[in-house]
Amino acid sequence: MRKTKIVVPIMPHTLEELESLDPDLFAKTDLIEWRVDYMKKSQIEVAADLIKKKFCSFPLLFTVRTANEGGFLVTTYEDYQNLILKLLSYNPDYIDIEYFSFPHILEHLSSVKEKVVLSYHNFKEMPDDLTQRLVLMNEENTAFVKAAVMPQSECDVLDLLQITRDLTLEYGAHFITMGMGDLGKISRISGYLTGSCWTFASVGEESAPGQIDLDNLARLLELFETSK
Repeated sequence: MRKTKIVVPIMPHTLEELESLDPDLFAKTDLIEWRVDYMKKSQIEVAADLIKKKFCSFPLLFTVRTANEGGFLVTTYEDYQNLILKLLSYNPDYIDIEYFSFPHILEHLSSVKEKVVLSYHNFKEMPDDLTQRLVLMNEENTAFVKAAVMPQSECDVLDLLQITRDLTLEYGAHFITMGMGDLGKISRISGYLTGSCWTFASVGEESAPGQIDLDNLARLLELFETSK
């Protein structure tokens, strides 16, 4: 049995694209992430209903990725908060919250912290203060703490793996980390060593650079994580 859970993002731009998705293509995944920011705002509520029905056999993570952290939604604090609360009304299993972009929103989510994936994304570099950022997010006691960064060297990748391992040993197995781009691909299959508990794969279009397609990722995790 695999230790690391595989998450596959879906990124439909329209209801027609959503309706054309075949759930059977996602059979090897453990969770489905809906990237809400790809969808037209006027269609989000209808799309949420469709996703709940079409992917009813999968746990669901709803993610609104803003332009500040590599996504497409340009928004204000108030609009982001209202959208998050609206999405929560559809009762997803998890919801992504960009902690450093909207830190005060957690004040309104105290009753659903067990659903929150607190996240930080840096598409430019692996920051020197990554450990401090992860520790700060961990203090909020949400379900998971996630960081996706862009390593610039092999040393950055090794540092990311070590940081993840150290924090997992100290605080528990609820950290999700990954290095983006080709350089960081090893971080997507090393959770069994570092403790990173989720990894993200692609079916078709990537939602972040360096994602491995679902079939190959499932095969690699089976190779590394299956006990003999």
